Order: sequence, then C-alpha cells, then structure tokens
Amino acid sequence: MCAVADRGVQVMRIEVEGLTAAASPFEHTYRKDEVELEEEGARLIADAAVRGSASRKGQEVRLRGEIRTEMELLCDRCLAPARTPLEVQFETSFIPQEVEAVKAENVELQAEDLVLSAYEGDAVDLDEVVREQILLALPSRHLCRDDCKGLCQKCGADLNAAHCSCEQGEIDPRWSALADLKDKKSR
Repeated sequence: MCAVADRGVQVMRIEVEGLTAAASPFEHTYRKDEVELEEEGARLIADAAVRGSASRKGQEVRLRGEIRTEMELLCDRCLAPARTPLEVQFETSFIPQEVEAVKAENVELQAEDLVLSAYEGDAVDLDEVVREQILLALPSRHLCRDDCKGLCQKCGADLNAAHCSCEQGEIDPRWSALADLKDKKSR
C-alpha cells in the first residue's frame, strides 16, 4: 500500500506486486474535500475513514473494507440540508486492464465477470473505489424527517416552517371524479 501526493491531493494506491493470498490490511482517512462526489445535493461534511484488507490470487486483486463518514443530503421534499451518518461495507475485485480487454473480446461475459473491475498499471486506485462506494450507498430518497411536509406547489413556501396563504382546495381535474365520489359518500 502506498499514499502518493499528486498535485497536492493525497492519492491512495494499493500496489499489486506486494500482495499475496493472505490479506494485507490498509487504512486511510480522506479529508472531506478530497472526495468529489459530483452528485447534486450530497456532500461529505466529515472525513471519510477507510479501513480494509487487500489480497491477490493470480491476477485478481480483492479489496474488502468499510467506509465511515457523515454526509449532508438535501431533503427530497423541502430541500433542507440534513446530516446523516454513512457506513459502507464493500467487497470488490480487480483484474489488469489488459486481461479484461482480452476477456471481453474472446468470450461471452459470465455473471462472475460483471463484478470485476479493471486496474491500470501496477496499482489499484483506492480513491475511485471510495468515491464509487459512497455514491452507491446514497439513499435514492432522503427526507430531513419522517413527517416532512415539503414545499407548497404554488408559492414554494416551506410547509414545515409555516402555513402558506395559497388556496389548498383546488383539485387537479384528473382527480375530480374521485373528489365528487368522496363528496357523495360523506353526505
């Protein structure tokens, strides 16, 4: 394992040459500004601690580990930022890019081939693994709280903070038949 400074940014690489079938531990902490998620509405607000082990069997390199950090995600209903802890367990395998290219050309892909990634040169870039695993662990839907009321569809007011003065009685014409049915039942 080695950490290399590249343009002032710490880069974590796992050197393949020294790996054996026995698991070699690795540990690295990324500052919150070192992991670029490129995901709108999500950012790290705490350092990301990565701990795990790396092993090699033939040309295949296997990484197992966990990532712990804290995220700030925008609520899907009211757009308020909300903090949430993130703990990610990961297990991924790599083969040299040259081997992957030959495999893709000469044989039909099998299910076990779909979990393999490729690495270039003589090391696996842990930075990309961490970024990818954090993005995969993000919830598809995030609420600031379970009873979030969201934003008013007309004026955009945060309904968690106060009631707006917009008329709430207007019914979408596509649902008017159901509203009429409800009115008849309540009489």
